[in-house]
Amino acid sequence: MLSQLNNTIKELLFPNICMMCSKEHASGKSNPFCFSCTVNMPYTNHFKNQPNNASPKFRGRIPCVDVACLLNFYSYSDVKKMLHKLKYKGRKDIGFELGLMAGKKAKYSNYFNDIDLIVPIPIHKSKLIKRGYNQSTFIANGIAEFIKAPVREDVIIKYTHTKSQTKMNRIERVKNVRSSFKLADKNGIQGRHILIVDDVLTTGATIEACGNHLLESNGVRLSILCMCLARN
Repeated sequence: MLSQLNNTIKELLFPNICMMCSKEHASGKSNPFCFSCTVNMPYTNHFKNQPNNASPKFRGRIPCVDVACLLNFYSYSDVKKMLHKLKYKGRKDIGFELGLMAGKKAKYSNYFNDIDLIVPIPIHKSKLIKRGYNQSTFIANGIAEFIKAPVREDVIIKYTHTKSQTKMNRIERVKNVRSSFKLADKNGIQGRHILIVDDVLTTGATIEACGNHLLESNGVRLSILCMCLARN
């Protein structure tokens, strides 16, 4: 009886807030999403179908074993608000939770087998200092809970600061990031199957730039796992 009262008081003082819509919910601490968002989660079908509508982003540009995104991302959706909190409001827990969700789907799919390394897309050190963290690293850590492979942040680095790509088209994005990355561990990744991880897949220009550098090492194979696929 006393335990139930304590739980009720805790819920009143520290209500569960949905990660996506930011509304209070009673789904329990184990579920970070409210019932409505859980039921209406805009999942893709990428973990059931290869190739899928994310695969053409890289066709003819970089060779990929598997490509998938967890959620569909529309500009008017609550997913956009959730990603904003992840990237700009210090909500690292959102990245880890999305990584868990994607990692679980990948593990129990027919794809993403034999991953040796998980490499999050790096950000420039000036942005890292300003933001305090790389959101893709927390996503990668969540994925690693299910895909038992080490997360490596030291394989590739972003040594040139680039402009925001939010309003750029694909050609502009490619030019913006083409020479901004550098492979830091060429010998240590030879023959490895590398999973590249990022938050949003829009044109694929950033991942393509990173992927081309990773492919400078002999025998590297690439797969790509993003949390969201930008639709419109």
